[in-house]
Amino acid sequence: MILAVTLNIALDHYYYVPQFRAGNVHRVARQVVTAGGKGLNVARVVKQLQVDVKATGIIGGFNGQRILKLAQEDGLAHHFINLPIETRKCINIVDETGLSTELLESGDRLEEAYLADFIKEFPSMLKGIKLVTFSGSAMVGMPKTIYKQLIAICREQNIPAILDTSGDLLKHGIEAEPILIKPNQEELGQLIGKDIASIEDVIVASKKLVNDNIKYVVVSLGEAGALLTMKNQVIRAIPPKLEIVNVVGSGDSMVAALAASIMEQKSPEEMLRYSVAVSATNTLSEKTGDVDLDKMKDILPKIEIYVEKLEG
Repeated sequence: MILAVTLNIALDHYYYVPQFRAGNVHRVARQVVTAGGKGLNVARVVKQLQVDVKATGIIGGFNGQRILKLAQEDGLAHHFINLPIETRKCINIVDETGLSTELLESGDRLEEAYLADFIKEFPSMLKGIKLVTFSGSAMVGMPKTIYKQLIAICREQNIPAILDTSGDLLKHGIEAEPILIKPNQEELGQLIGKDIASIEDVIVASKKLVNDNIKYVVVSLGEAGALLTMKNQVIRAIPPKLEIVNVVGSGDSMVAALAASIMEQKSPEEMLRYSVAVSATNTLSEKTGDVDLDKMKDILPKIEIYVEKLEG
């Protein structure tokens, strides 16, 4: 079973607003509400990919109860920690062209005592778990080393971890050496202190991060697909052109497919092809973190794969 950790859960609102313009009054043509935060998106897609998964994180208040109800409706197993806070909301406004405008709340501050309780309880959540995914931002009040601490606990129990975050959380998190990290180009540049301007830059920077424990660096390239770098090879996957509906949750869908691939012991080439196909399929849905398997199976053989051997 996979454990999907979300340290900053959110109630996600998708608003379809034709002719949306800043400063104007609009009526929402259509809306979709989902249990969100990157890790919950991961959990939902892992389940859709027919792999056992459990979601965890901290919830509270009216939004937290809505999260709980939506997770139950999605059929997600969960181990939520309910605290006297109000879970944040995030809003994604999409116009008729597919242009997305996101409004992300910071959420309530987590008190130090509650944080200590969560960390203390975390090892018990790992019973029966074979892989852990850590995704997204952390709650206000959590230290920048929180992922490092939690990944270290996983390593103590010989459980591999996937890390998908940014900034200092990523910088400190990789010190605990998760098996896979998934930065985008900007996040990769921040890690190595250098602008990433080309595919070659991505490869060079990724290779610096790979070691005996960090086996995979997967860099998402948006509509251009993704690169997977290992010690001895780099693989690029390029999806076909699609009529995009909503890009939010596509990176999380990729993480879900990467996690499922590791559980199913797919080859690196199969892993990247599968994850890019799943990520691309998510863009066809208005719901955040939502993959139609029939559509994914249609896209999968259309993914272009390029493999390059690396020296050293």
